[in-house]
Amino acid sequence: MKFFFKSLLSLICRILVFPLYLQTKFLGLFLKTDQPFQMSSHIVSLFPGVLGNYLRKEFYRLTLARCASDICVEFGTIIHQASVELGQHVYIGCNCSIGECVIEDEVLIGSNVDIISGKHQHYFDKLDVPIREQGGRLEKITIGRDSWIGNSAVVMANIGEQSIVAAGSVVVHDVPPCSIVAGNPARIIGKRGEKRRD
Repeated sequence: MKFFFKSLLSLICRILVFPLYLQTKFLGLFLKTDQPFQMSSHIVSLFPGVLGNYLRKEFYRLTLARCASDICVEFGTIIHQASVELGQHVYIGCNCSIGECVIEDEVLIGSNVDIISGKHQHYFDKLDVPIREQGGRLEKITIGRDSWIGNSAVVMANIGEQSIVAAGSVVVHDVPPCSIVAGNPARIIGKRGEKRRD
């Protein structure tokens, strides 16, 4: 019975977000940027509660490069590129900013987390040209399977599978699998699977 009601709610929410999906696709024909997608992502981020979670899930299933059917994206979270990929059982907390990335299966992301599209979004070498005019490039960040990113972390590099990023950490270098990292810049403070000394 629970499965039936969840499926029914998903269907209703898909119907509700379908006009937004069509608008995003239509505007995308004329604007060859992610701006139509970003506008729609901002809109769906504003719906609170369980209904909002279902609306976001169905919108992202229609628009993202890959999006599993059992993800949860909480209130206030904005996904900035349609090329983002979300695996099975992904949970993303409130007020996150998600850039170019692949988030693999079973990943937990706390609230207020920023996943930035790499460390080279803005070039800044020329002193006679404003930074905003120097260009840059986006890098696709991978968050490995069964990882946990704590609240208010900033991620600018790949996270290996089954790793933990402590709350408030700033990740600027790739994190090996099964690592526990903390700090700014984030450093390895332990390994998952090792005995803890609490």
